[in-house]
Amino acid sequence: MKKTALVTGANKGIGYEIAKRLLEAGFRVLVGARDQERGETAVQALREFGDAYWISLDVADLASIERAAAVIKEQYADLALLINNAGIPGDMHKAGWEFEVEELAATHQVNFVGPFALSKALLPLLIANSGTIQNVTIPIEPLPYFNAFAYTTSKAPLNVMTKSWAMGFAKENVPVEIFAVMPGAVSTDLNGRMTGDFVKTPAQAARFIVGFLLDGEKHHGQVINDDGTLAVY
Repeated sequence: MKKTALVTGANKGIGYEIAKRLLEAGFRVLVGARDQERGETAVQALREFGDAYWISLDVADLASIERAAAVIKEQYADLALLINNAGIPGDMHKAGWEFEVEELAATHQVNFVGPFALSKALLPLLIANSGTIQNVTIPIEPLPYFNAFAYTTSKAPLNVMTKSWAMGFAKENVPVEIFAVMPGAVSTDLNGRMTGDFVKTPAQAARFIVGFLLDGEKHHGQVINDDGTLAVY
């Protein structure tokens, strides 16, 4: 019997490739995308690999999250995997003190508040199905070559959520696994399709991310670096 997975931001980039790999692994995949035309176009392409369906979902909009969760609860009660992939970078070149509060709030909404709200809304299904939450994330330590203030500060609470929820799940015997993976530098629209020897393609990033779901190992509470080591905070 197929397991159902929801991948946010799955109409393009890393999310699309994650959906593809999950389909190849035998999952039914819900393609979370805010734009219907782009979502349905992605679904049509993905159906070459398996059962894919578009779910109207904008993680910047709490009402959209509530509507999507209601649809999933009604039509896909076997949901066993949530991958919080959708994200925005904010201005990756602006100094931290130059941001307006509204800019930071918008980035934090998409990169943390939205994934939190979606995970919370779908948690009853994931508990019922002994499911998994996987968060796609980034390093949160500012570095000379990567000091994107809005992006980093918005992903930091997602990493804290991963560890905090894992600790709470273990304490309360909640049958849900949660962990996070950093794919590293990936050439996508988010970064202007950057290039370099250290840059992965979306397909390579998806192979890395999905690999931890299919390796038969437990990764509960882990935040995994792009080299496979564990991030320690």
